[in-house]
Amino acid sequence: MTVRKNAVERRLELLHDQWMEFAQLPEARLLRWVVEPDEVRMVEAFLEKEGDERMGECPDLFLRLDEPFDEPARYGYALREALVRMEEESHAGLEEEGLSGWSCPPVKEGATDVEAFLAACDSLRSHYERLCEHLAVVLLPVRGDDASAWLKWLGSAVEKARSAQVRLVVLDDVRTLVLEPLAETQPDKVVTIPAKLEMGRALEELSQEAGNLDSPGGQFRELFVRLGNAAAKRDVERARTLGAQAVAVAAGQGLYELVVAAHFAVGGALLGAGRPREALEQYQQAEAAAGESAAKGQPQGAQLRLSSRMAQGAARVTAQEYPQAAALYEETAPLARELKDARMELECWRMASWCREVTKELERAWEHGQRAWEVGRAMEAGMRETSTLPYVAEALVRLSHERQGERAARAMESEVESLLGSAWRPEAPAAGGQPR
Repeated sequence: MTVRKNAVERRLELLHDQWMEFAQLPEARLLRWVVEPDEVRMVEAFLEKEGDERMGECPDLFLRLDEPFDEPARYGYALREALVRMEEESHAGLEEEGLSGWSCPPVKEGATDVEAFLAACDSLRSHYERLCEHLAVVLLPVRGDDASAWLKWLGSAVEKARSAQVRLVVLDDVRTLVLEPLAETQPDKVVTIPAKLEMGRALEELSQEAGNLDSPGGQFRELFVRLGNAAAKRDVERARTLGAQAVAVAAGQGLYELVVAAHFAVGGALLGAGRPREALEQYQQAEAAAGESAAKGQPQGAQLRLSSRMAQGAARVTAQEYPQAAALYEETAPLARELKDARMELECWRMASWCREVTKELERAWEHGQRAWEVGRAMEAGMRETSTLPYVAEALVRLSHERQGERAARAMESEVESLLGSAWRPEAPAAGGQPR
């Protein structure tokens, strides 16, 4: 009897077929998988599956390398070193298979980083020739935003790649298509395959396959999935309709947490469409549902109310309603403190300070910033490291300078360094940007 595959299995099978199509092209060296943002995790799941010898179905060896692309001139060397580490980690298992360890060839004098990396790949594939037809090296750098340098590096790798048994794999975001120029200039070696997984449809299929669509739980699940898909497609009016239906189903069962979730989904769609005041209404309705939950003694009610108020603050900031946003954050901080949620208490005071600074109320901004700083100081070190405290520090240094000049700013910076260390400055702008 043939077992019908579910939505996820069918998409893994589609990726398998796409890979096999590419692998059979003798001139191909680089697979450029064009993906939607919501397809990335499925591609990664396919790569993880094929990288597991117990589950993989392709006759090829897949190695995923996520070395950062911070130094383009050294990227190939970093990849080569990663290959060596991976082989060393898997050495024990290979010995059980009766295979001797691989020794990476030394870098030839005058070789570029690309050449050193490709030589290592060729050697590794030759060493394990009886285990695989192709060595597939998947490059997924975790950092590095220099698109032109990335394009140049891959172009060099494609030009210098000699072995048909070594293939490179990269993902190209459909929104930016960074690698389009490379694919156009070397169409035989750079093969473009759009994944076309329709992940939104996959979620709908999974919901339908789960059944129980005549029960309130099944109905909400189906509506919520369709709501998410409508939001992803920026079909805001359909999202609002589905959201209202989902709210009605959840409210009828007294499932306030799901009511809040539905309002949040619609609010997010409205924010994404540049309609923050309408999003604010959704978050206010979410807070009302959270209040009903708390009134009935449900333990999650207060936390849902806190989340709803933080979302309202974000909507007001997006609408540039800074005085109202500041007041909301000020009023919400005690709730966060009551819930012993130090992260959210810090965030309330940070954003209240930011909003007051935008409206040139420097003394109130300073006061709120100091309260955020004190919350951060009382945190455990591990929590502090993953909080927004560095942004609080940055604002306090800036406010010190605006209020009292360079000397005060240096004193504040010294206090910050004593708590957070010398490399305390945040790498990216905080939510809401920076006031001018």
